[in-house]
Amino acid sequence: MRNQSRPPDLLRRFVATPYLFTNGTGPDRFSVQSNDLEIAIAIRRLWINETHGNRPAVVSWKILRDIVPPDSLAEISILHDKKLRTLMIGTGTILLFDLERAEFFGFICANITVQQLTSSLIPLLLEP
Repeated sequence: MRNQSRPPDLLRRFVATPYLFTNGTGPDRFSVQSNDLEIAIAIRRLWINETHGNRPAVVSWKILRDIVPPDSLAEISILHDKKLRTLMIGTGTILLFDLERAEFFGFICANITVQQLTSSLIPLLLEP
């Protein structure tokens, strides 16, 4: 039997997301996955308790906390077209929202707080 070694995952793309919450039924159903319990709970709470108004529905959330820096902060850049919205801060934070699939995915650098994520970054990316 050969010893198969995987190439190193330098971009940390294959991070376990042990914190999984699902809520709702039918069209109101959504799931939240994260490697950070505080983030998973905060997004679940945000999405359950908030009135969404004109914001698009998000069916699937997957947000990863980057444990190892880069944690540089810079100005916020937002790119969007009709189907995809992207928010970037420096080299360590990127949030993506796929409107067509109603999926939210992101990597959060170590120095972005959960409060900052839920009160400003997520609303900024989801605003109509």
